[in-house]
Amino acid sequence: MTTDPADGELVPLGDGTVGNVLAGVDSATGEAFAVKVLPGPLDRRTRAGLDAELHALAGPAERAPILLARGVVELGDGRHGLRMELCSQSLPELVAAFGPLSVADSVALGIALADALTAAHEAGVVHGSVTPGNVLFRADGEPVLADFGTTLRRAFPAGPASSPEFRAPETVRDGTVDERSDLYGLGAVLHLALTGSPPSDAPQRDDLPSAFGQVVGALLAENPADRPAGAAAVAGRLRAVAAAGDGTVTPQPAGGPIAPQPAGGPLLVFGPRRRSRLRAARGPAVVLALVAVAALLFRLNQPDDLDIPAAPGVAPAAAPEPSRPAVRLELADLTDRGDVIDLAWRSSEPLSFAILLAGEDGSTRTFLAQRATSYSVPVDPVAKYCLLVQGTNGVDIYSTAPEPIRGAVCKQ
Repeated sequence: MTTDPADGELVPLGDGTVGNVLAGVDSATGEAFAVKVLPGPLDRRTRAGLDAELHALAGPAERAPILLARGVVELGDGRHGLRMELCSQSLPELVAAFGPLSVADSVALGIALADALTAAHEAGVVHGSVTPGNVLFRADGEPVLADFGTTLRRAFPAGPASSPEFRAPETVRDGTVDERSDLYGLGAVLHLALTGSPPSDAPQRDDLPSAFGQVVGALLAENPADRPAGAAAVAGRLRAVAAAGDGTVTPQPAGGPIAPQPAGGPLLVFGPRRRSRLRAARGPAVVLALVAVAALLFRLNQPDDLDIPAAPGVAPAAAPEPSRPAVRLELADLTDRGDVIDLAWRSSEPLSFAILLAGEDGSTRTFLAQRATSYSVPVDPVAKYCLLVQGTNGVDIYSTAPEPIRGAVCKQ
C-alpha cells in the first residue's frame, strides 16, 4: 500500500548505490524517519517481489538486528521510496571518525550481523549486497543490517562501481548472489572493521586472536565451497571467540536480540573518546535521531558564507520557566590538527549531543557524540567549515553558536 511519508519537509541525508536517502520528522508522532528514494517507477512484478520479501522478513526483524522498510511511500513529485527507521550513522562513518574498531567490538558486530543473516536466510531471503554502507547503528549503539533483498537490485542494477571491493568473486565474475556471497560480504565488513580497509589479504593486527582471524579468512575464501556452511555456523564460532576473550563481549544466545550489558560496563567502545553499547532497547533512538534530522538543515549559501538556518519540524528551545534554569551549552576548546578537529564543550545539564559540520563543498555531516563532551571530527585539511554542537534532553534542543574554521563566515 502506498502512503504519504509525512507532512513535514524531507531533507537530503545521503546517496546510496540504488537511490538517494532523505530524512524527515513525522508531524503526527514526532518520529524521525528515512526514505530511500528509488531511481525509477515500480512495475507490478517488482512491487510484488518487494512486498514478498518485506513480508518474509517481518518475523525475522522482530528477533534479529534487521532494519526493515516499513512500506513503500509516494513522494510529492511522483517518485517512490522505502520508508524506514532513521539510524545515526553507518560503519564507514564510524571507522572514518574513530579508526578501526577494537577486537571486542568487531566480534560483537560480527555476531549481530551473522544473526541477521541467519534469520533472513532461514526465511528464504538473500541480502544480496552485504557491504559496510549497509551496516547502520541505531542511536543507542545497536548495529543493524539494512537493505535486504534482491528484487530491487535486479530492477535497478547499481553497476560495477557499487562497492566492488566488498563483493564476492563470483558476484563480480557472473552476478551470482546467494547465501555464500552474503557470507563473503560479512567477512569483507569485518575486515574493514578490523583494519579500516577493504579486504586485500588477511587482517593484520597484533591483538587479533587467531580464532577470529580464521573466521574472517574462511568467510573471504575465493571458492564459495570453502566458506563456512552458513551464517548460523559463523555466529556460533564468533560466540566461541567471545567466550574465550577477556570478558568485554558477552556471548548472546543464538536467534535472540543482543541483550544489554549489566550496568557499569559498555559492550562497545568506539575510539578513545566515545563509549556506546549494543542494546536491544530502542527507546532513546528517536531523541537522538531528532538531533540528526535537525543537523540535516545545516546548509551552505556559498563557500565563504556558510548558513545555518533554523530547522523546520524541530521546535526551538522554549523560553526557560522560572522553576527550570536555562541550559548553558558552550564550546570549551577547539583544536585544528589538519585532518582532524578536536573539540570539547560544556553543558550545565546532562544532554545527548551531536556535532554539526558544514563544508564549503556543500557537504553536511552529523556526528553523534551521545553523552560524551569531547569528540574528534575528521575533515579535509584545506577546506573551510562551520561547526556547532547541539544537545537535547528529550524535550528541547540547545545549540552552541556556529564556530568558523579556517576563515569561514558562518551565520544562523
